Amino acid sequence: MSSSLWVGDLVRLRAIEPDDDRYYQAFGEDTEDARSVFRVEPPRSTAQRRQEIAALGTWQAGSDCFALAIERVDNPGMIGAISTRDADPRTGSFSYGLAIARDQRRHGHATEAARILLRYMFTERRYHKCLVDIYATNVASLRLHERLGFVIEGLLREQEYFDGRYQDVVLMGLRGSEFLAARGETEVV
Repeated sequence: MSSSLWVGDLVRLRAIEPDDDRYYQAFGEDTEDARSVFRVEPPRSTAQRRQEIAALGTWQAGSDCFALAIERVDNPGMIGAISTRDADPRTGSFSYGLAIARDQRRHGHATEAARILLRYMFTERRYHKCLVDIYATNVASLRLHERLGFVIEGLLREQEYFDGRYQDVVLMGLRGSEFLAARGETEVV
């Protein structure tokens, strides 16, 4: 077992590198994958995609909004990405997004990556609550977040338009104290 908080039994979180271009290209070309995370957009040039990846890999000191690559411990190479957003130290809340390559799903990679990130944000950065919004049609993500301890806090009816119709968005939340208690850890005061 590694002593790094960024490494679990199955995955490690690391900085996004220019060589991760292949993952982003494949993910962007898969319409169903794109719809699960963001809206479908026209194809990008290699230069534009690389510029966007370079920006993702640049973390601003003092910022709690960042993106990381997910790779398997036993087989290096990007299999997914996880990023924080809407981090507000004043309110103590943040959100995050997560995507795993289709052929790597249902092996526990997303669960472990999310736990690593949540533990960091709750224990190292002292955030109080994580809020996520999930398309109601994304049953796998809803189940993942229930397993992580998130609870439904609301529903935004017909909130976003894609795939030819308006989609509902489910709001889920998890407090740091709940996350840590479920793992037998003490809350940071």
